[in-house]
Amino acid sequence: MLNVLFKPHREYFKAETDEPQKLFAMLRVIPEQVVSEARPPLAIALVVDTSDSMRAPANHKTKLDYAIEAAHKLIDDEFLIETDLVSIIQFEDESDVILPLSPLRDKNHVHQLIEHIRNYSGATFMGKGLMNAFQQLSKEAPQISKRVILLTDGRTFDEAMCRSVMQQLADTNAPVVSIGIGLEYNQALLREISNETKGYHLHLTDIRSLQNFFAAEIKAMVKEVVTDLQARVAAVKGVTLNSITRVYPNLIEASLTEQPYRLGNIVAGDYTVFIFEFTISDVFRPPSRVRVSRINITGSIPSGQKKTGELPQQELFVVFTKDETLIPKVDPEVLDYVQQKNLDRLVYQAMGMATKGNVAGALRTLHMAQNITQQVQNVQATQLLKNALDELSKTGVISPNTVRTVVASSRTMTIKSTRTALKDIKISEEEIRKLTGA
Repeated sequence: MLNVLFKPHREYFKAETDEPQKLFAMLRVIPEQVVSEARPPLAIALVVDTSDSMRAPANHKTKLDYAIEAAHKLIDDEFLIETDLVSIIQFEDESDVILPLSPLRDKNHVHQLIEHIRNYSGATFMGKGLMNAFQQLSKEAPQISKRVILLTDGRTFDEAMCRSVMQQLADTNAPVVSIGIGLEYNQALLREISNETKGYHLHLTDIRSLQNFFAAEIKAMVKEVVTDLQARVAAVKGVTLNSITRVYPNLIEASLTEQPYRLGNIVAGDYTVFIFEFTISDVFRPPSRVRVSRINITGSIPSGQKKTGELPQQELFVVFTKDETLIPKVDPEVLDYVQQKNLDRLVYQAMGMATKGNVAGALRTLHMAQNITQQVQNVQATQLLKNALDELSKTGVISPNTVRTVVASSRTMTIKSTRTALKDIKISEEEIRKLTGA
């Protein structure tokens, strides 16, 4: 099903101490050729905000006009086939399912229904729209690639309901791609919903690009050849699992509420990379080679093959030693991903400081973030941070639009490490903690 590599950021740890030591393990997976050749069936719920604010003008049209045009383009997308399932949902004070989840056999009928979106207006109750999306997608099989594409421009009045439905969508493996328009929507809420459901958040600076985004998302969905990847993690005494983060192709924190831990979907043709963060403490270990953790991984694969697959158990070994010349050696590939894991935290902190008027703190933290993007050779993210730094240095503030763009991009601009063939580098435990925020 998957080719797997599971390795620690360093092989050697200090023996005969009970002081805490950080261990970061990289899980890198890529679908095998036979799995990559299959196309998953798709199920998409397009959830559109039709509140009054969506009728505000934007480039000689209304935001709702652009949303409707993009919905039409989505239905005609070249990568969709007639057996794929699509639902169209609107929300304002209430929420209606304009098109129940249906195969795309009669596109003319679907296009006619999309125009009904114009008939609604009111306030913003996003939770009702998400609940309808859940009800449409929840009965579909695990091996189907599901998606909720959520479009909104305002603050919802039912945040508690949004969070409740968010968990239900996560349980049915229906990632929410949340698209925020303008400056009035609650970005923190959209980020939370997308993270918990293993989707991602996008701040749309130009609504005219919406249909291009829809096309890119469909193209990505047809490559999700392993869905609902799950991991069971066991650790030896004195080793604690602190977090699991998908770092590439985008950044998502996995919930550790209960096992198995749900890791999301895996695309064909490229790596998906996770960082498992552990703390080693409270056990006085003699010099020895120790298996500190093992993981069991399962996932669903498209119909036409067996529906679920299980990988061979992955084991993580490290060496406890008294030779302190060995301990600082760090795997550069793993370190790249660990640093990118920390980038989102730094960016979020910096934007918060800038918003509260702490210019010096924001500048210092943004420079730390930029150092990471330069070290991992992330040109696009480096330029984005440079723009924010220039704006803050010249004016003493960062515009709300820039803040939202940077916050959203910090989770979607991670890159693949190019340092797989390099030899170990040396870095101390203290430096690791500074680089990672651990």
